[in-house]
Amino acid sequence: MRTLGKVHKALWDARQAWGKPHMYVEYQCDQPFEDGYDNVTYLYEKARQQFLKTDCDAFVSIEDDIVIPSHALGALADVKKDVVMGVYCLRQKPNYRWNAFHRVRDDEGMSLTEHNPNTCITLCEQQNIYPVEGVGLGLTMIKRHVLEKLTFERRGAACNDWYFSTDCQNNGIQQYAHFGVLCGHIMIDGTRRVLWPDPRGYNLHREELF
Repeated sequence: MRTLGKVHKALWDARQAWGKPHMYVEYQCDQPFEDGYDNVTYLYEKARQQFLKTDCDAFVSIEDDIVIPSHALGALADVKKDVVMGVYCLRQKPNYRWNAFHRVRDDEGMSLTEHNPNTCITLCEQQNIYPVEGVGLGLTMIKRHVLEKLTFERRGAACNDWYFSTDCQNNGIQQYAHFGVLCGHIMIDGTRRVLWPDPRGYNLHREELF
């Protein structure tokens, strides 16, 4: 697991900064399927079912390759929306587009950094929230009533986050990206690099050694 060192410290700092009562559960080494996407979906659905057995108001997903800022949980909780996500770079070369997607359909999608990069720059400067069509559960806060209605599923070549985004759209559930919550995304190529959204960086990103 990559939730070690700086990742765990960032998560701890965010939990301490928020300071509200919460339940923390970490899933690891539970991989009953050969396909990685199937294992991820299995763990998300397992977490959803466990969450619904509690009396918690919201579910927060924090994936083990995401470095979150200390104000992340409080910032997302302050947004009174059904689904709100932090913003990070996807690991798709060459542009490392952001997970805040202007369009998500079953067979295609477009990041806001592709659709209108100037809008992304302005949103970051103002630390605004913005309606999106998904995609990505690296850091996402989901209200309870959403997960009472929707499950985490994989229905095609993509992972469950893609289908969660389309399911939200199909059920009239609005999703928002918080451009004041910029997160790091750890590369998995052994280089110990972290990608960060950066409105002033080349192709709207920067790289740091982890």
